[in-house]
Amino acid sequence: MQWILIPGIIAGLGLTLVLAQVLPRQPKLSDAIARLGTTTAAATTSDSSDIETRVGSWVHSRLPDLPFFSIPTKDLALVGMPVNTFLFQKARLALLGLLAPAVLGFMMQLAGFMPFYLPALAGIPVALVFWFGPDRDLKIKAAAAREEFSRAVAVYLELVAAERKRGAPASHALESAAAIGKSWVFVRIRQELTRARLAGVPAWDGLNAFSEEISVPELADVAKIIRLSGESGAAVYETLRARGRGLRVQLLNKEQTHANEVSEKMTSLPLAMLAIVFCGIVLTPLLLNLIAS
Repeated sequence: MQWILIPGIIAGLGLTLVLAQVLPRQPKLSDAIARLGTTTAAATTSDSSDIETRVGSWVHSRLPDLPFFSIPTKDLALVGMPVNTFLFQKARLALLGLLAPAVLGFMMQLAGFMPFYLPALAGIPVALVFWFGPDRDLKIKAAAAREEFSRAVAVYLELVAAERKRGAPASHALESAAAIGKSWVFVRIRQELTRARLAGVPAWDGLNAFSEEISVPELADVAKIIRLSGESGAAVYETLRARGRGLRVQLLNKEQTHANEVSEKMTSLPLAMLAIVFCGIVLTPLLLNLIAS
């Protein structure tokens, strides 16, 4: 009869640990000083975002220094997701994967099927699988966003070239071209250019740093070409147009390759199903004769 109390004890201890980390505590001055200049402004407009910040910070401070637990900062910067939010999602899913088998085992024990601890042991591998689930989703989302960013950069190159042909200065050409587009890519570029202007650094250096931050090398090409124009006064109109054409051809070839792969899959699947049906038609009479004999 004492086994029935174990699930409640485990659930109570888990809830106590979670609340102990989430509830406000008296901060340590040394920890606050260590975090100065290394964190970004977090939204505090809702309780959920505050919980995400607290849980994410707690998980971040306790992550082991292993390759499997590294944070994909470039993908997060590209999709605009804070690190704390990402870690909060991972921790929430891992906790769900850890507790779900235990709850199932508790219900099966009450029904008299099996002991509680047998399904509960499965919570550890399930929690690991759930922990790495957001990484896969982020990778897919970042790949799609990076491809969309490359398409927008191809357009941005043409716009910058048009501004330079009109005689606009290098920095002004970058900002004016970014102000034309309304998509999220142009919004991010405008934000980085504004940040660079306020920081007193050249616009091309700001774009180059942003390109490295989100791992989009096409944007660095724009910065390198405009740097030549801004520092040495070189005419870069034809260079920008040529790089834009090359990027469009590269993206078109990539899309064509992807379309060919999809076409091959659509062709191979019906053929495989037809082969299975044909084998079934041939083998079924033989199996029936063997069974009858």
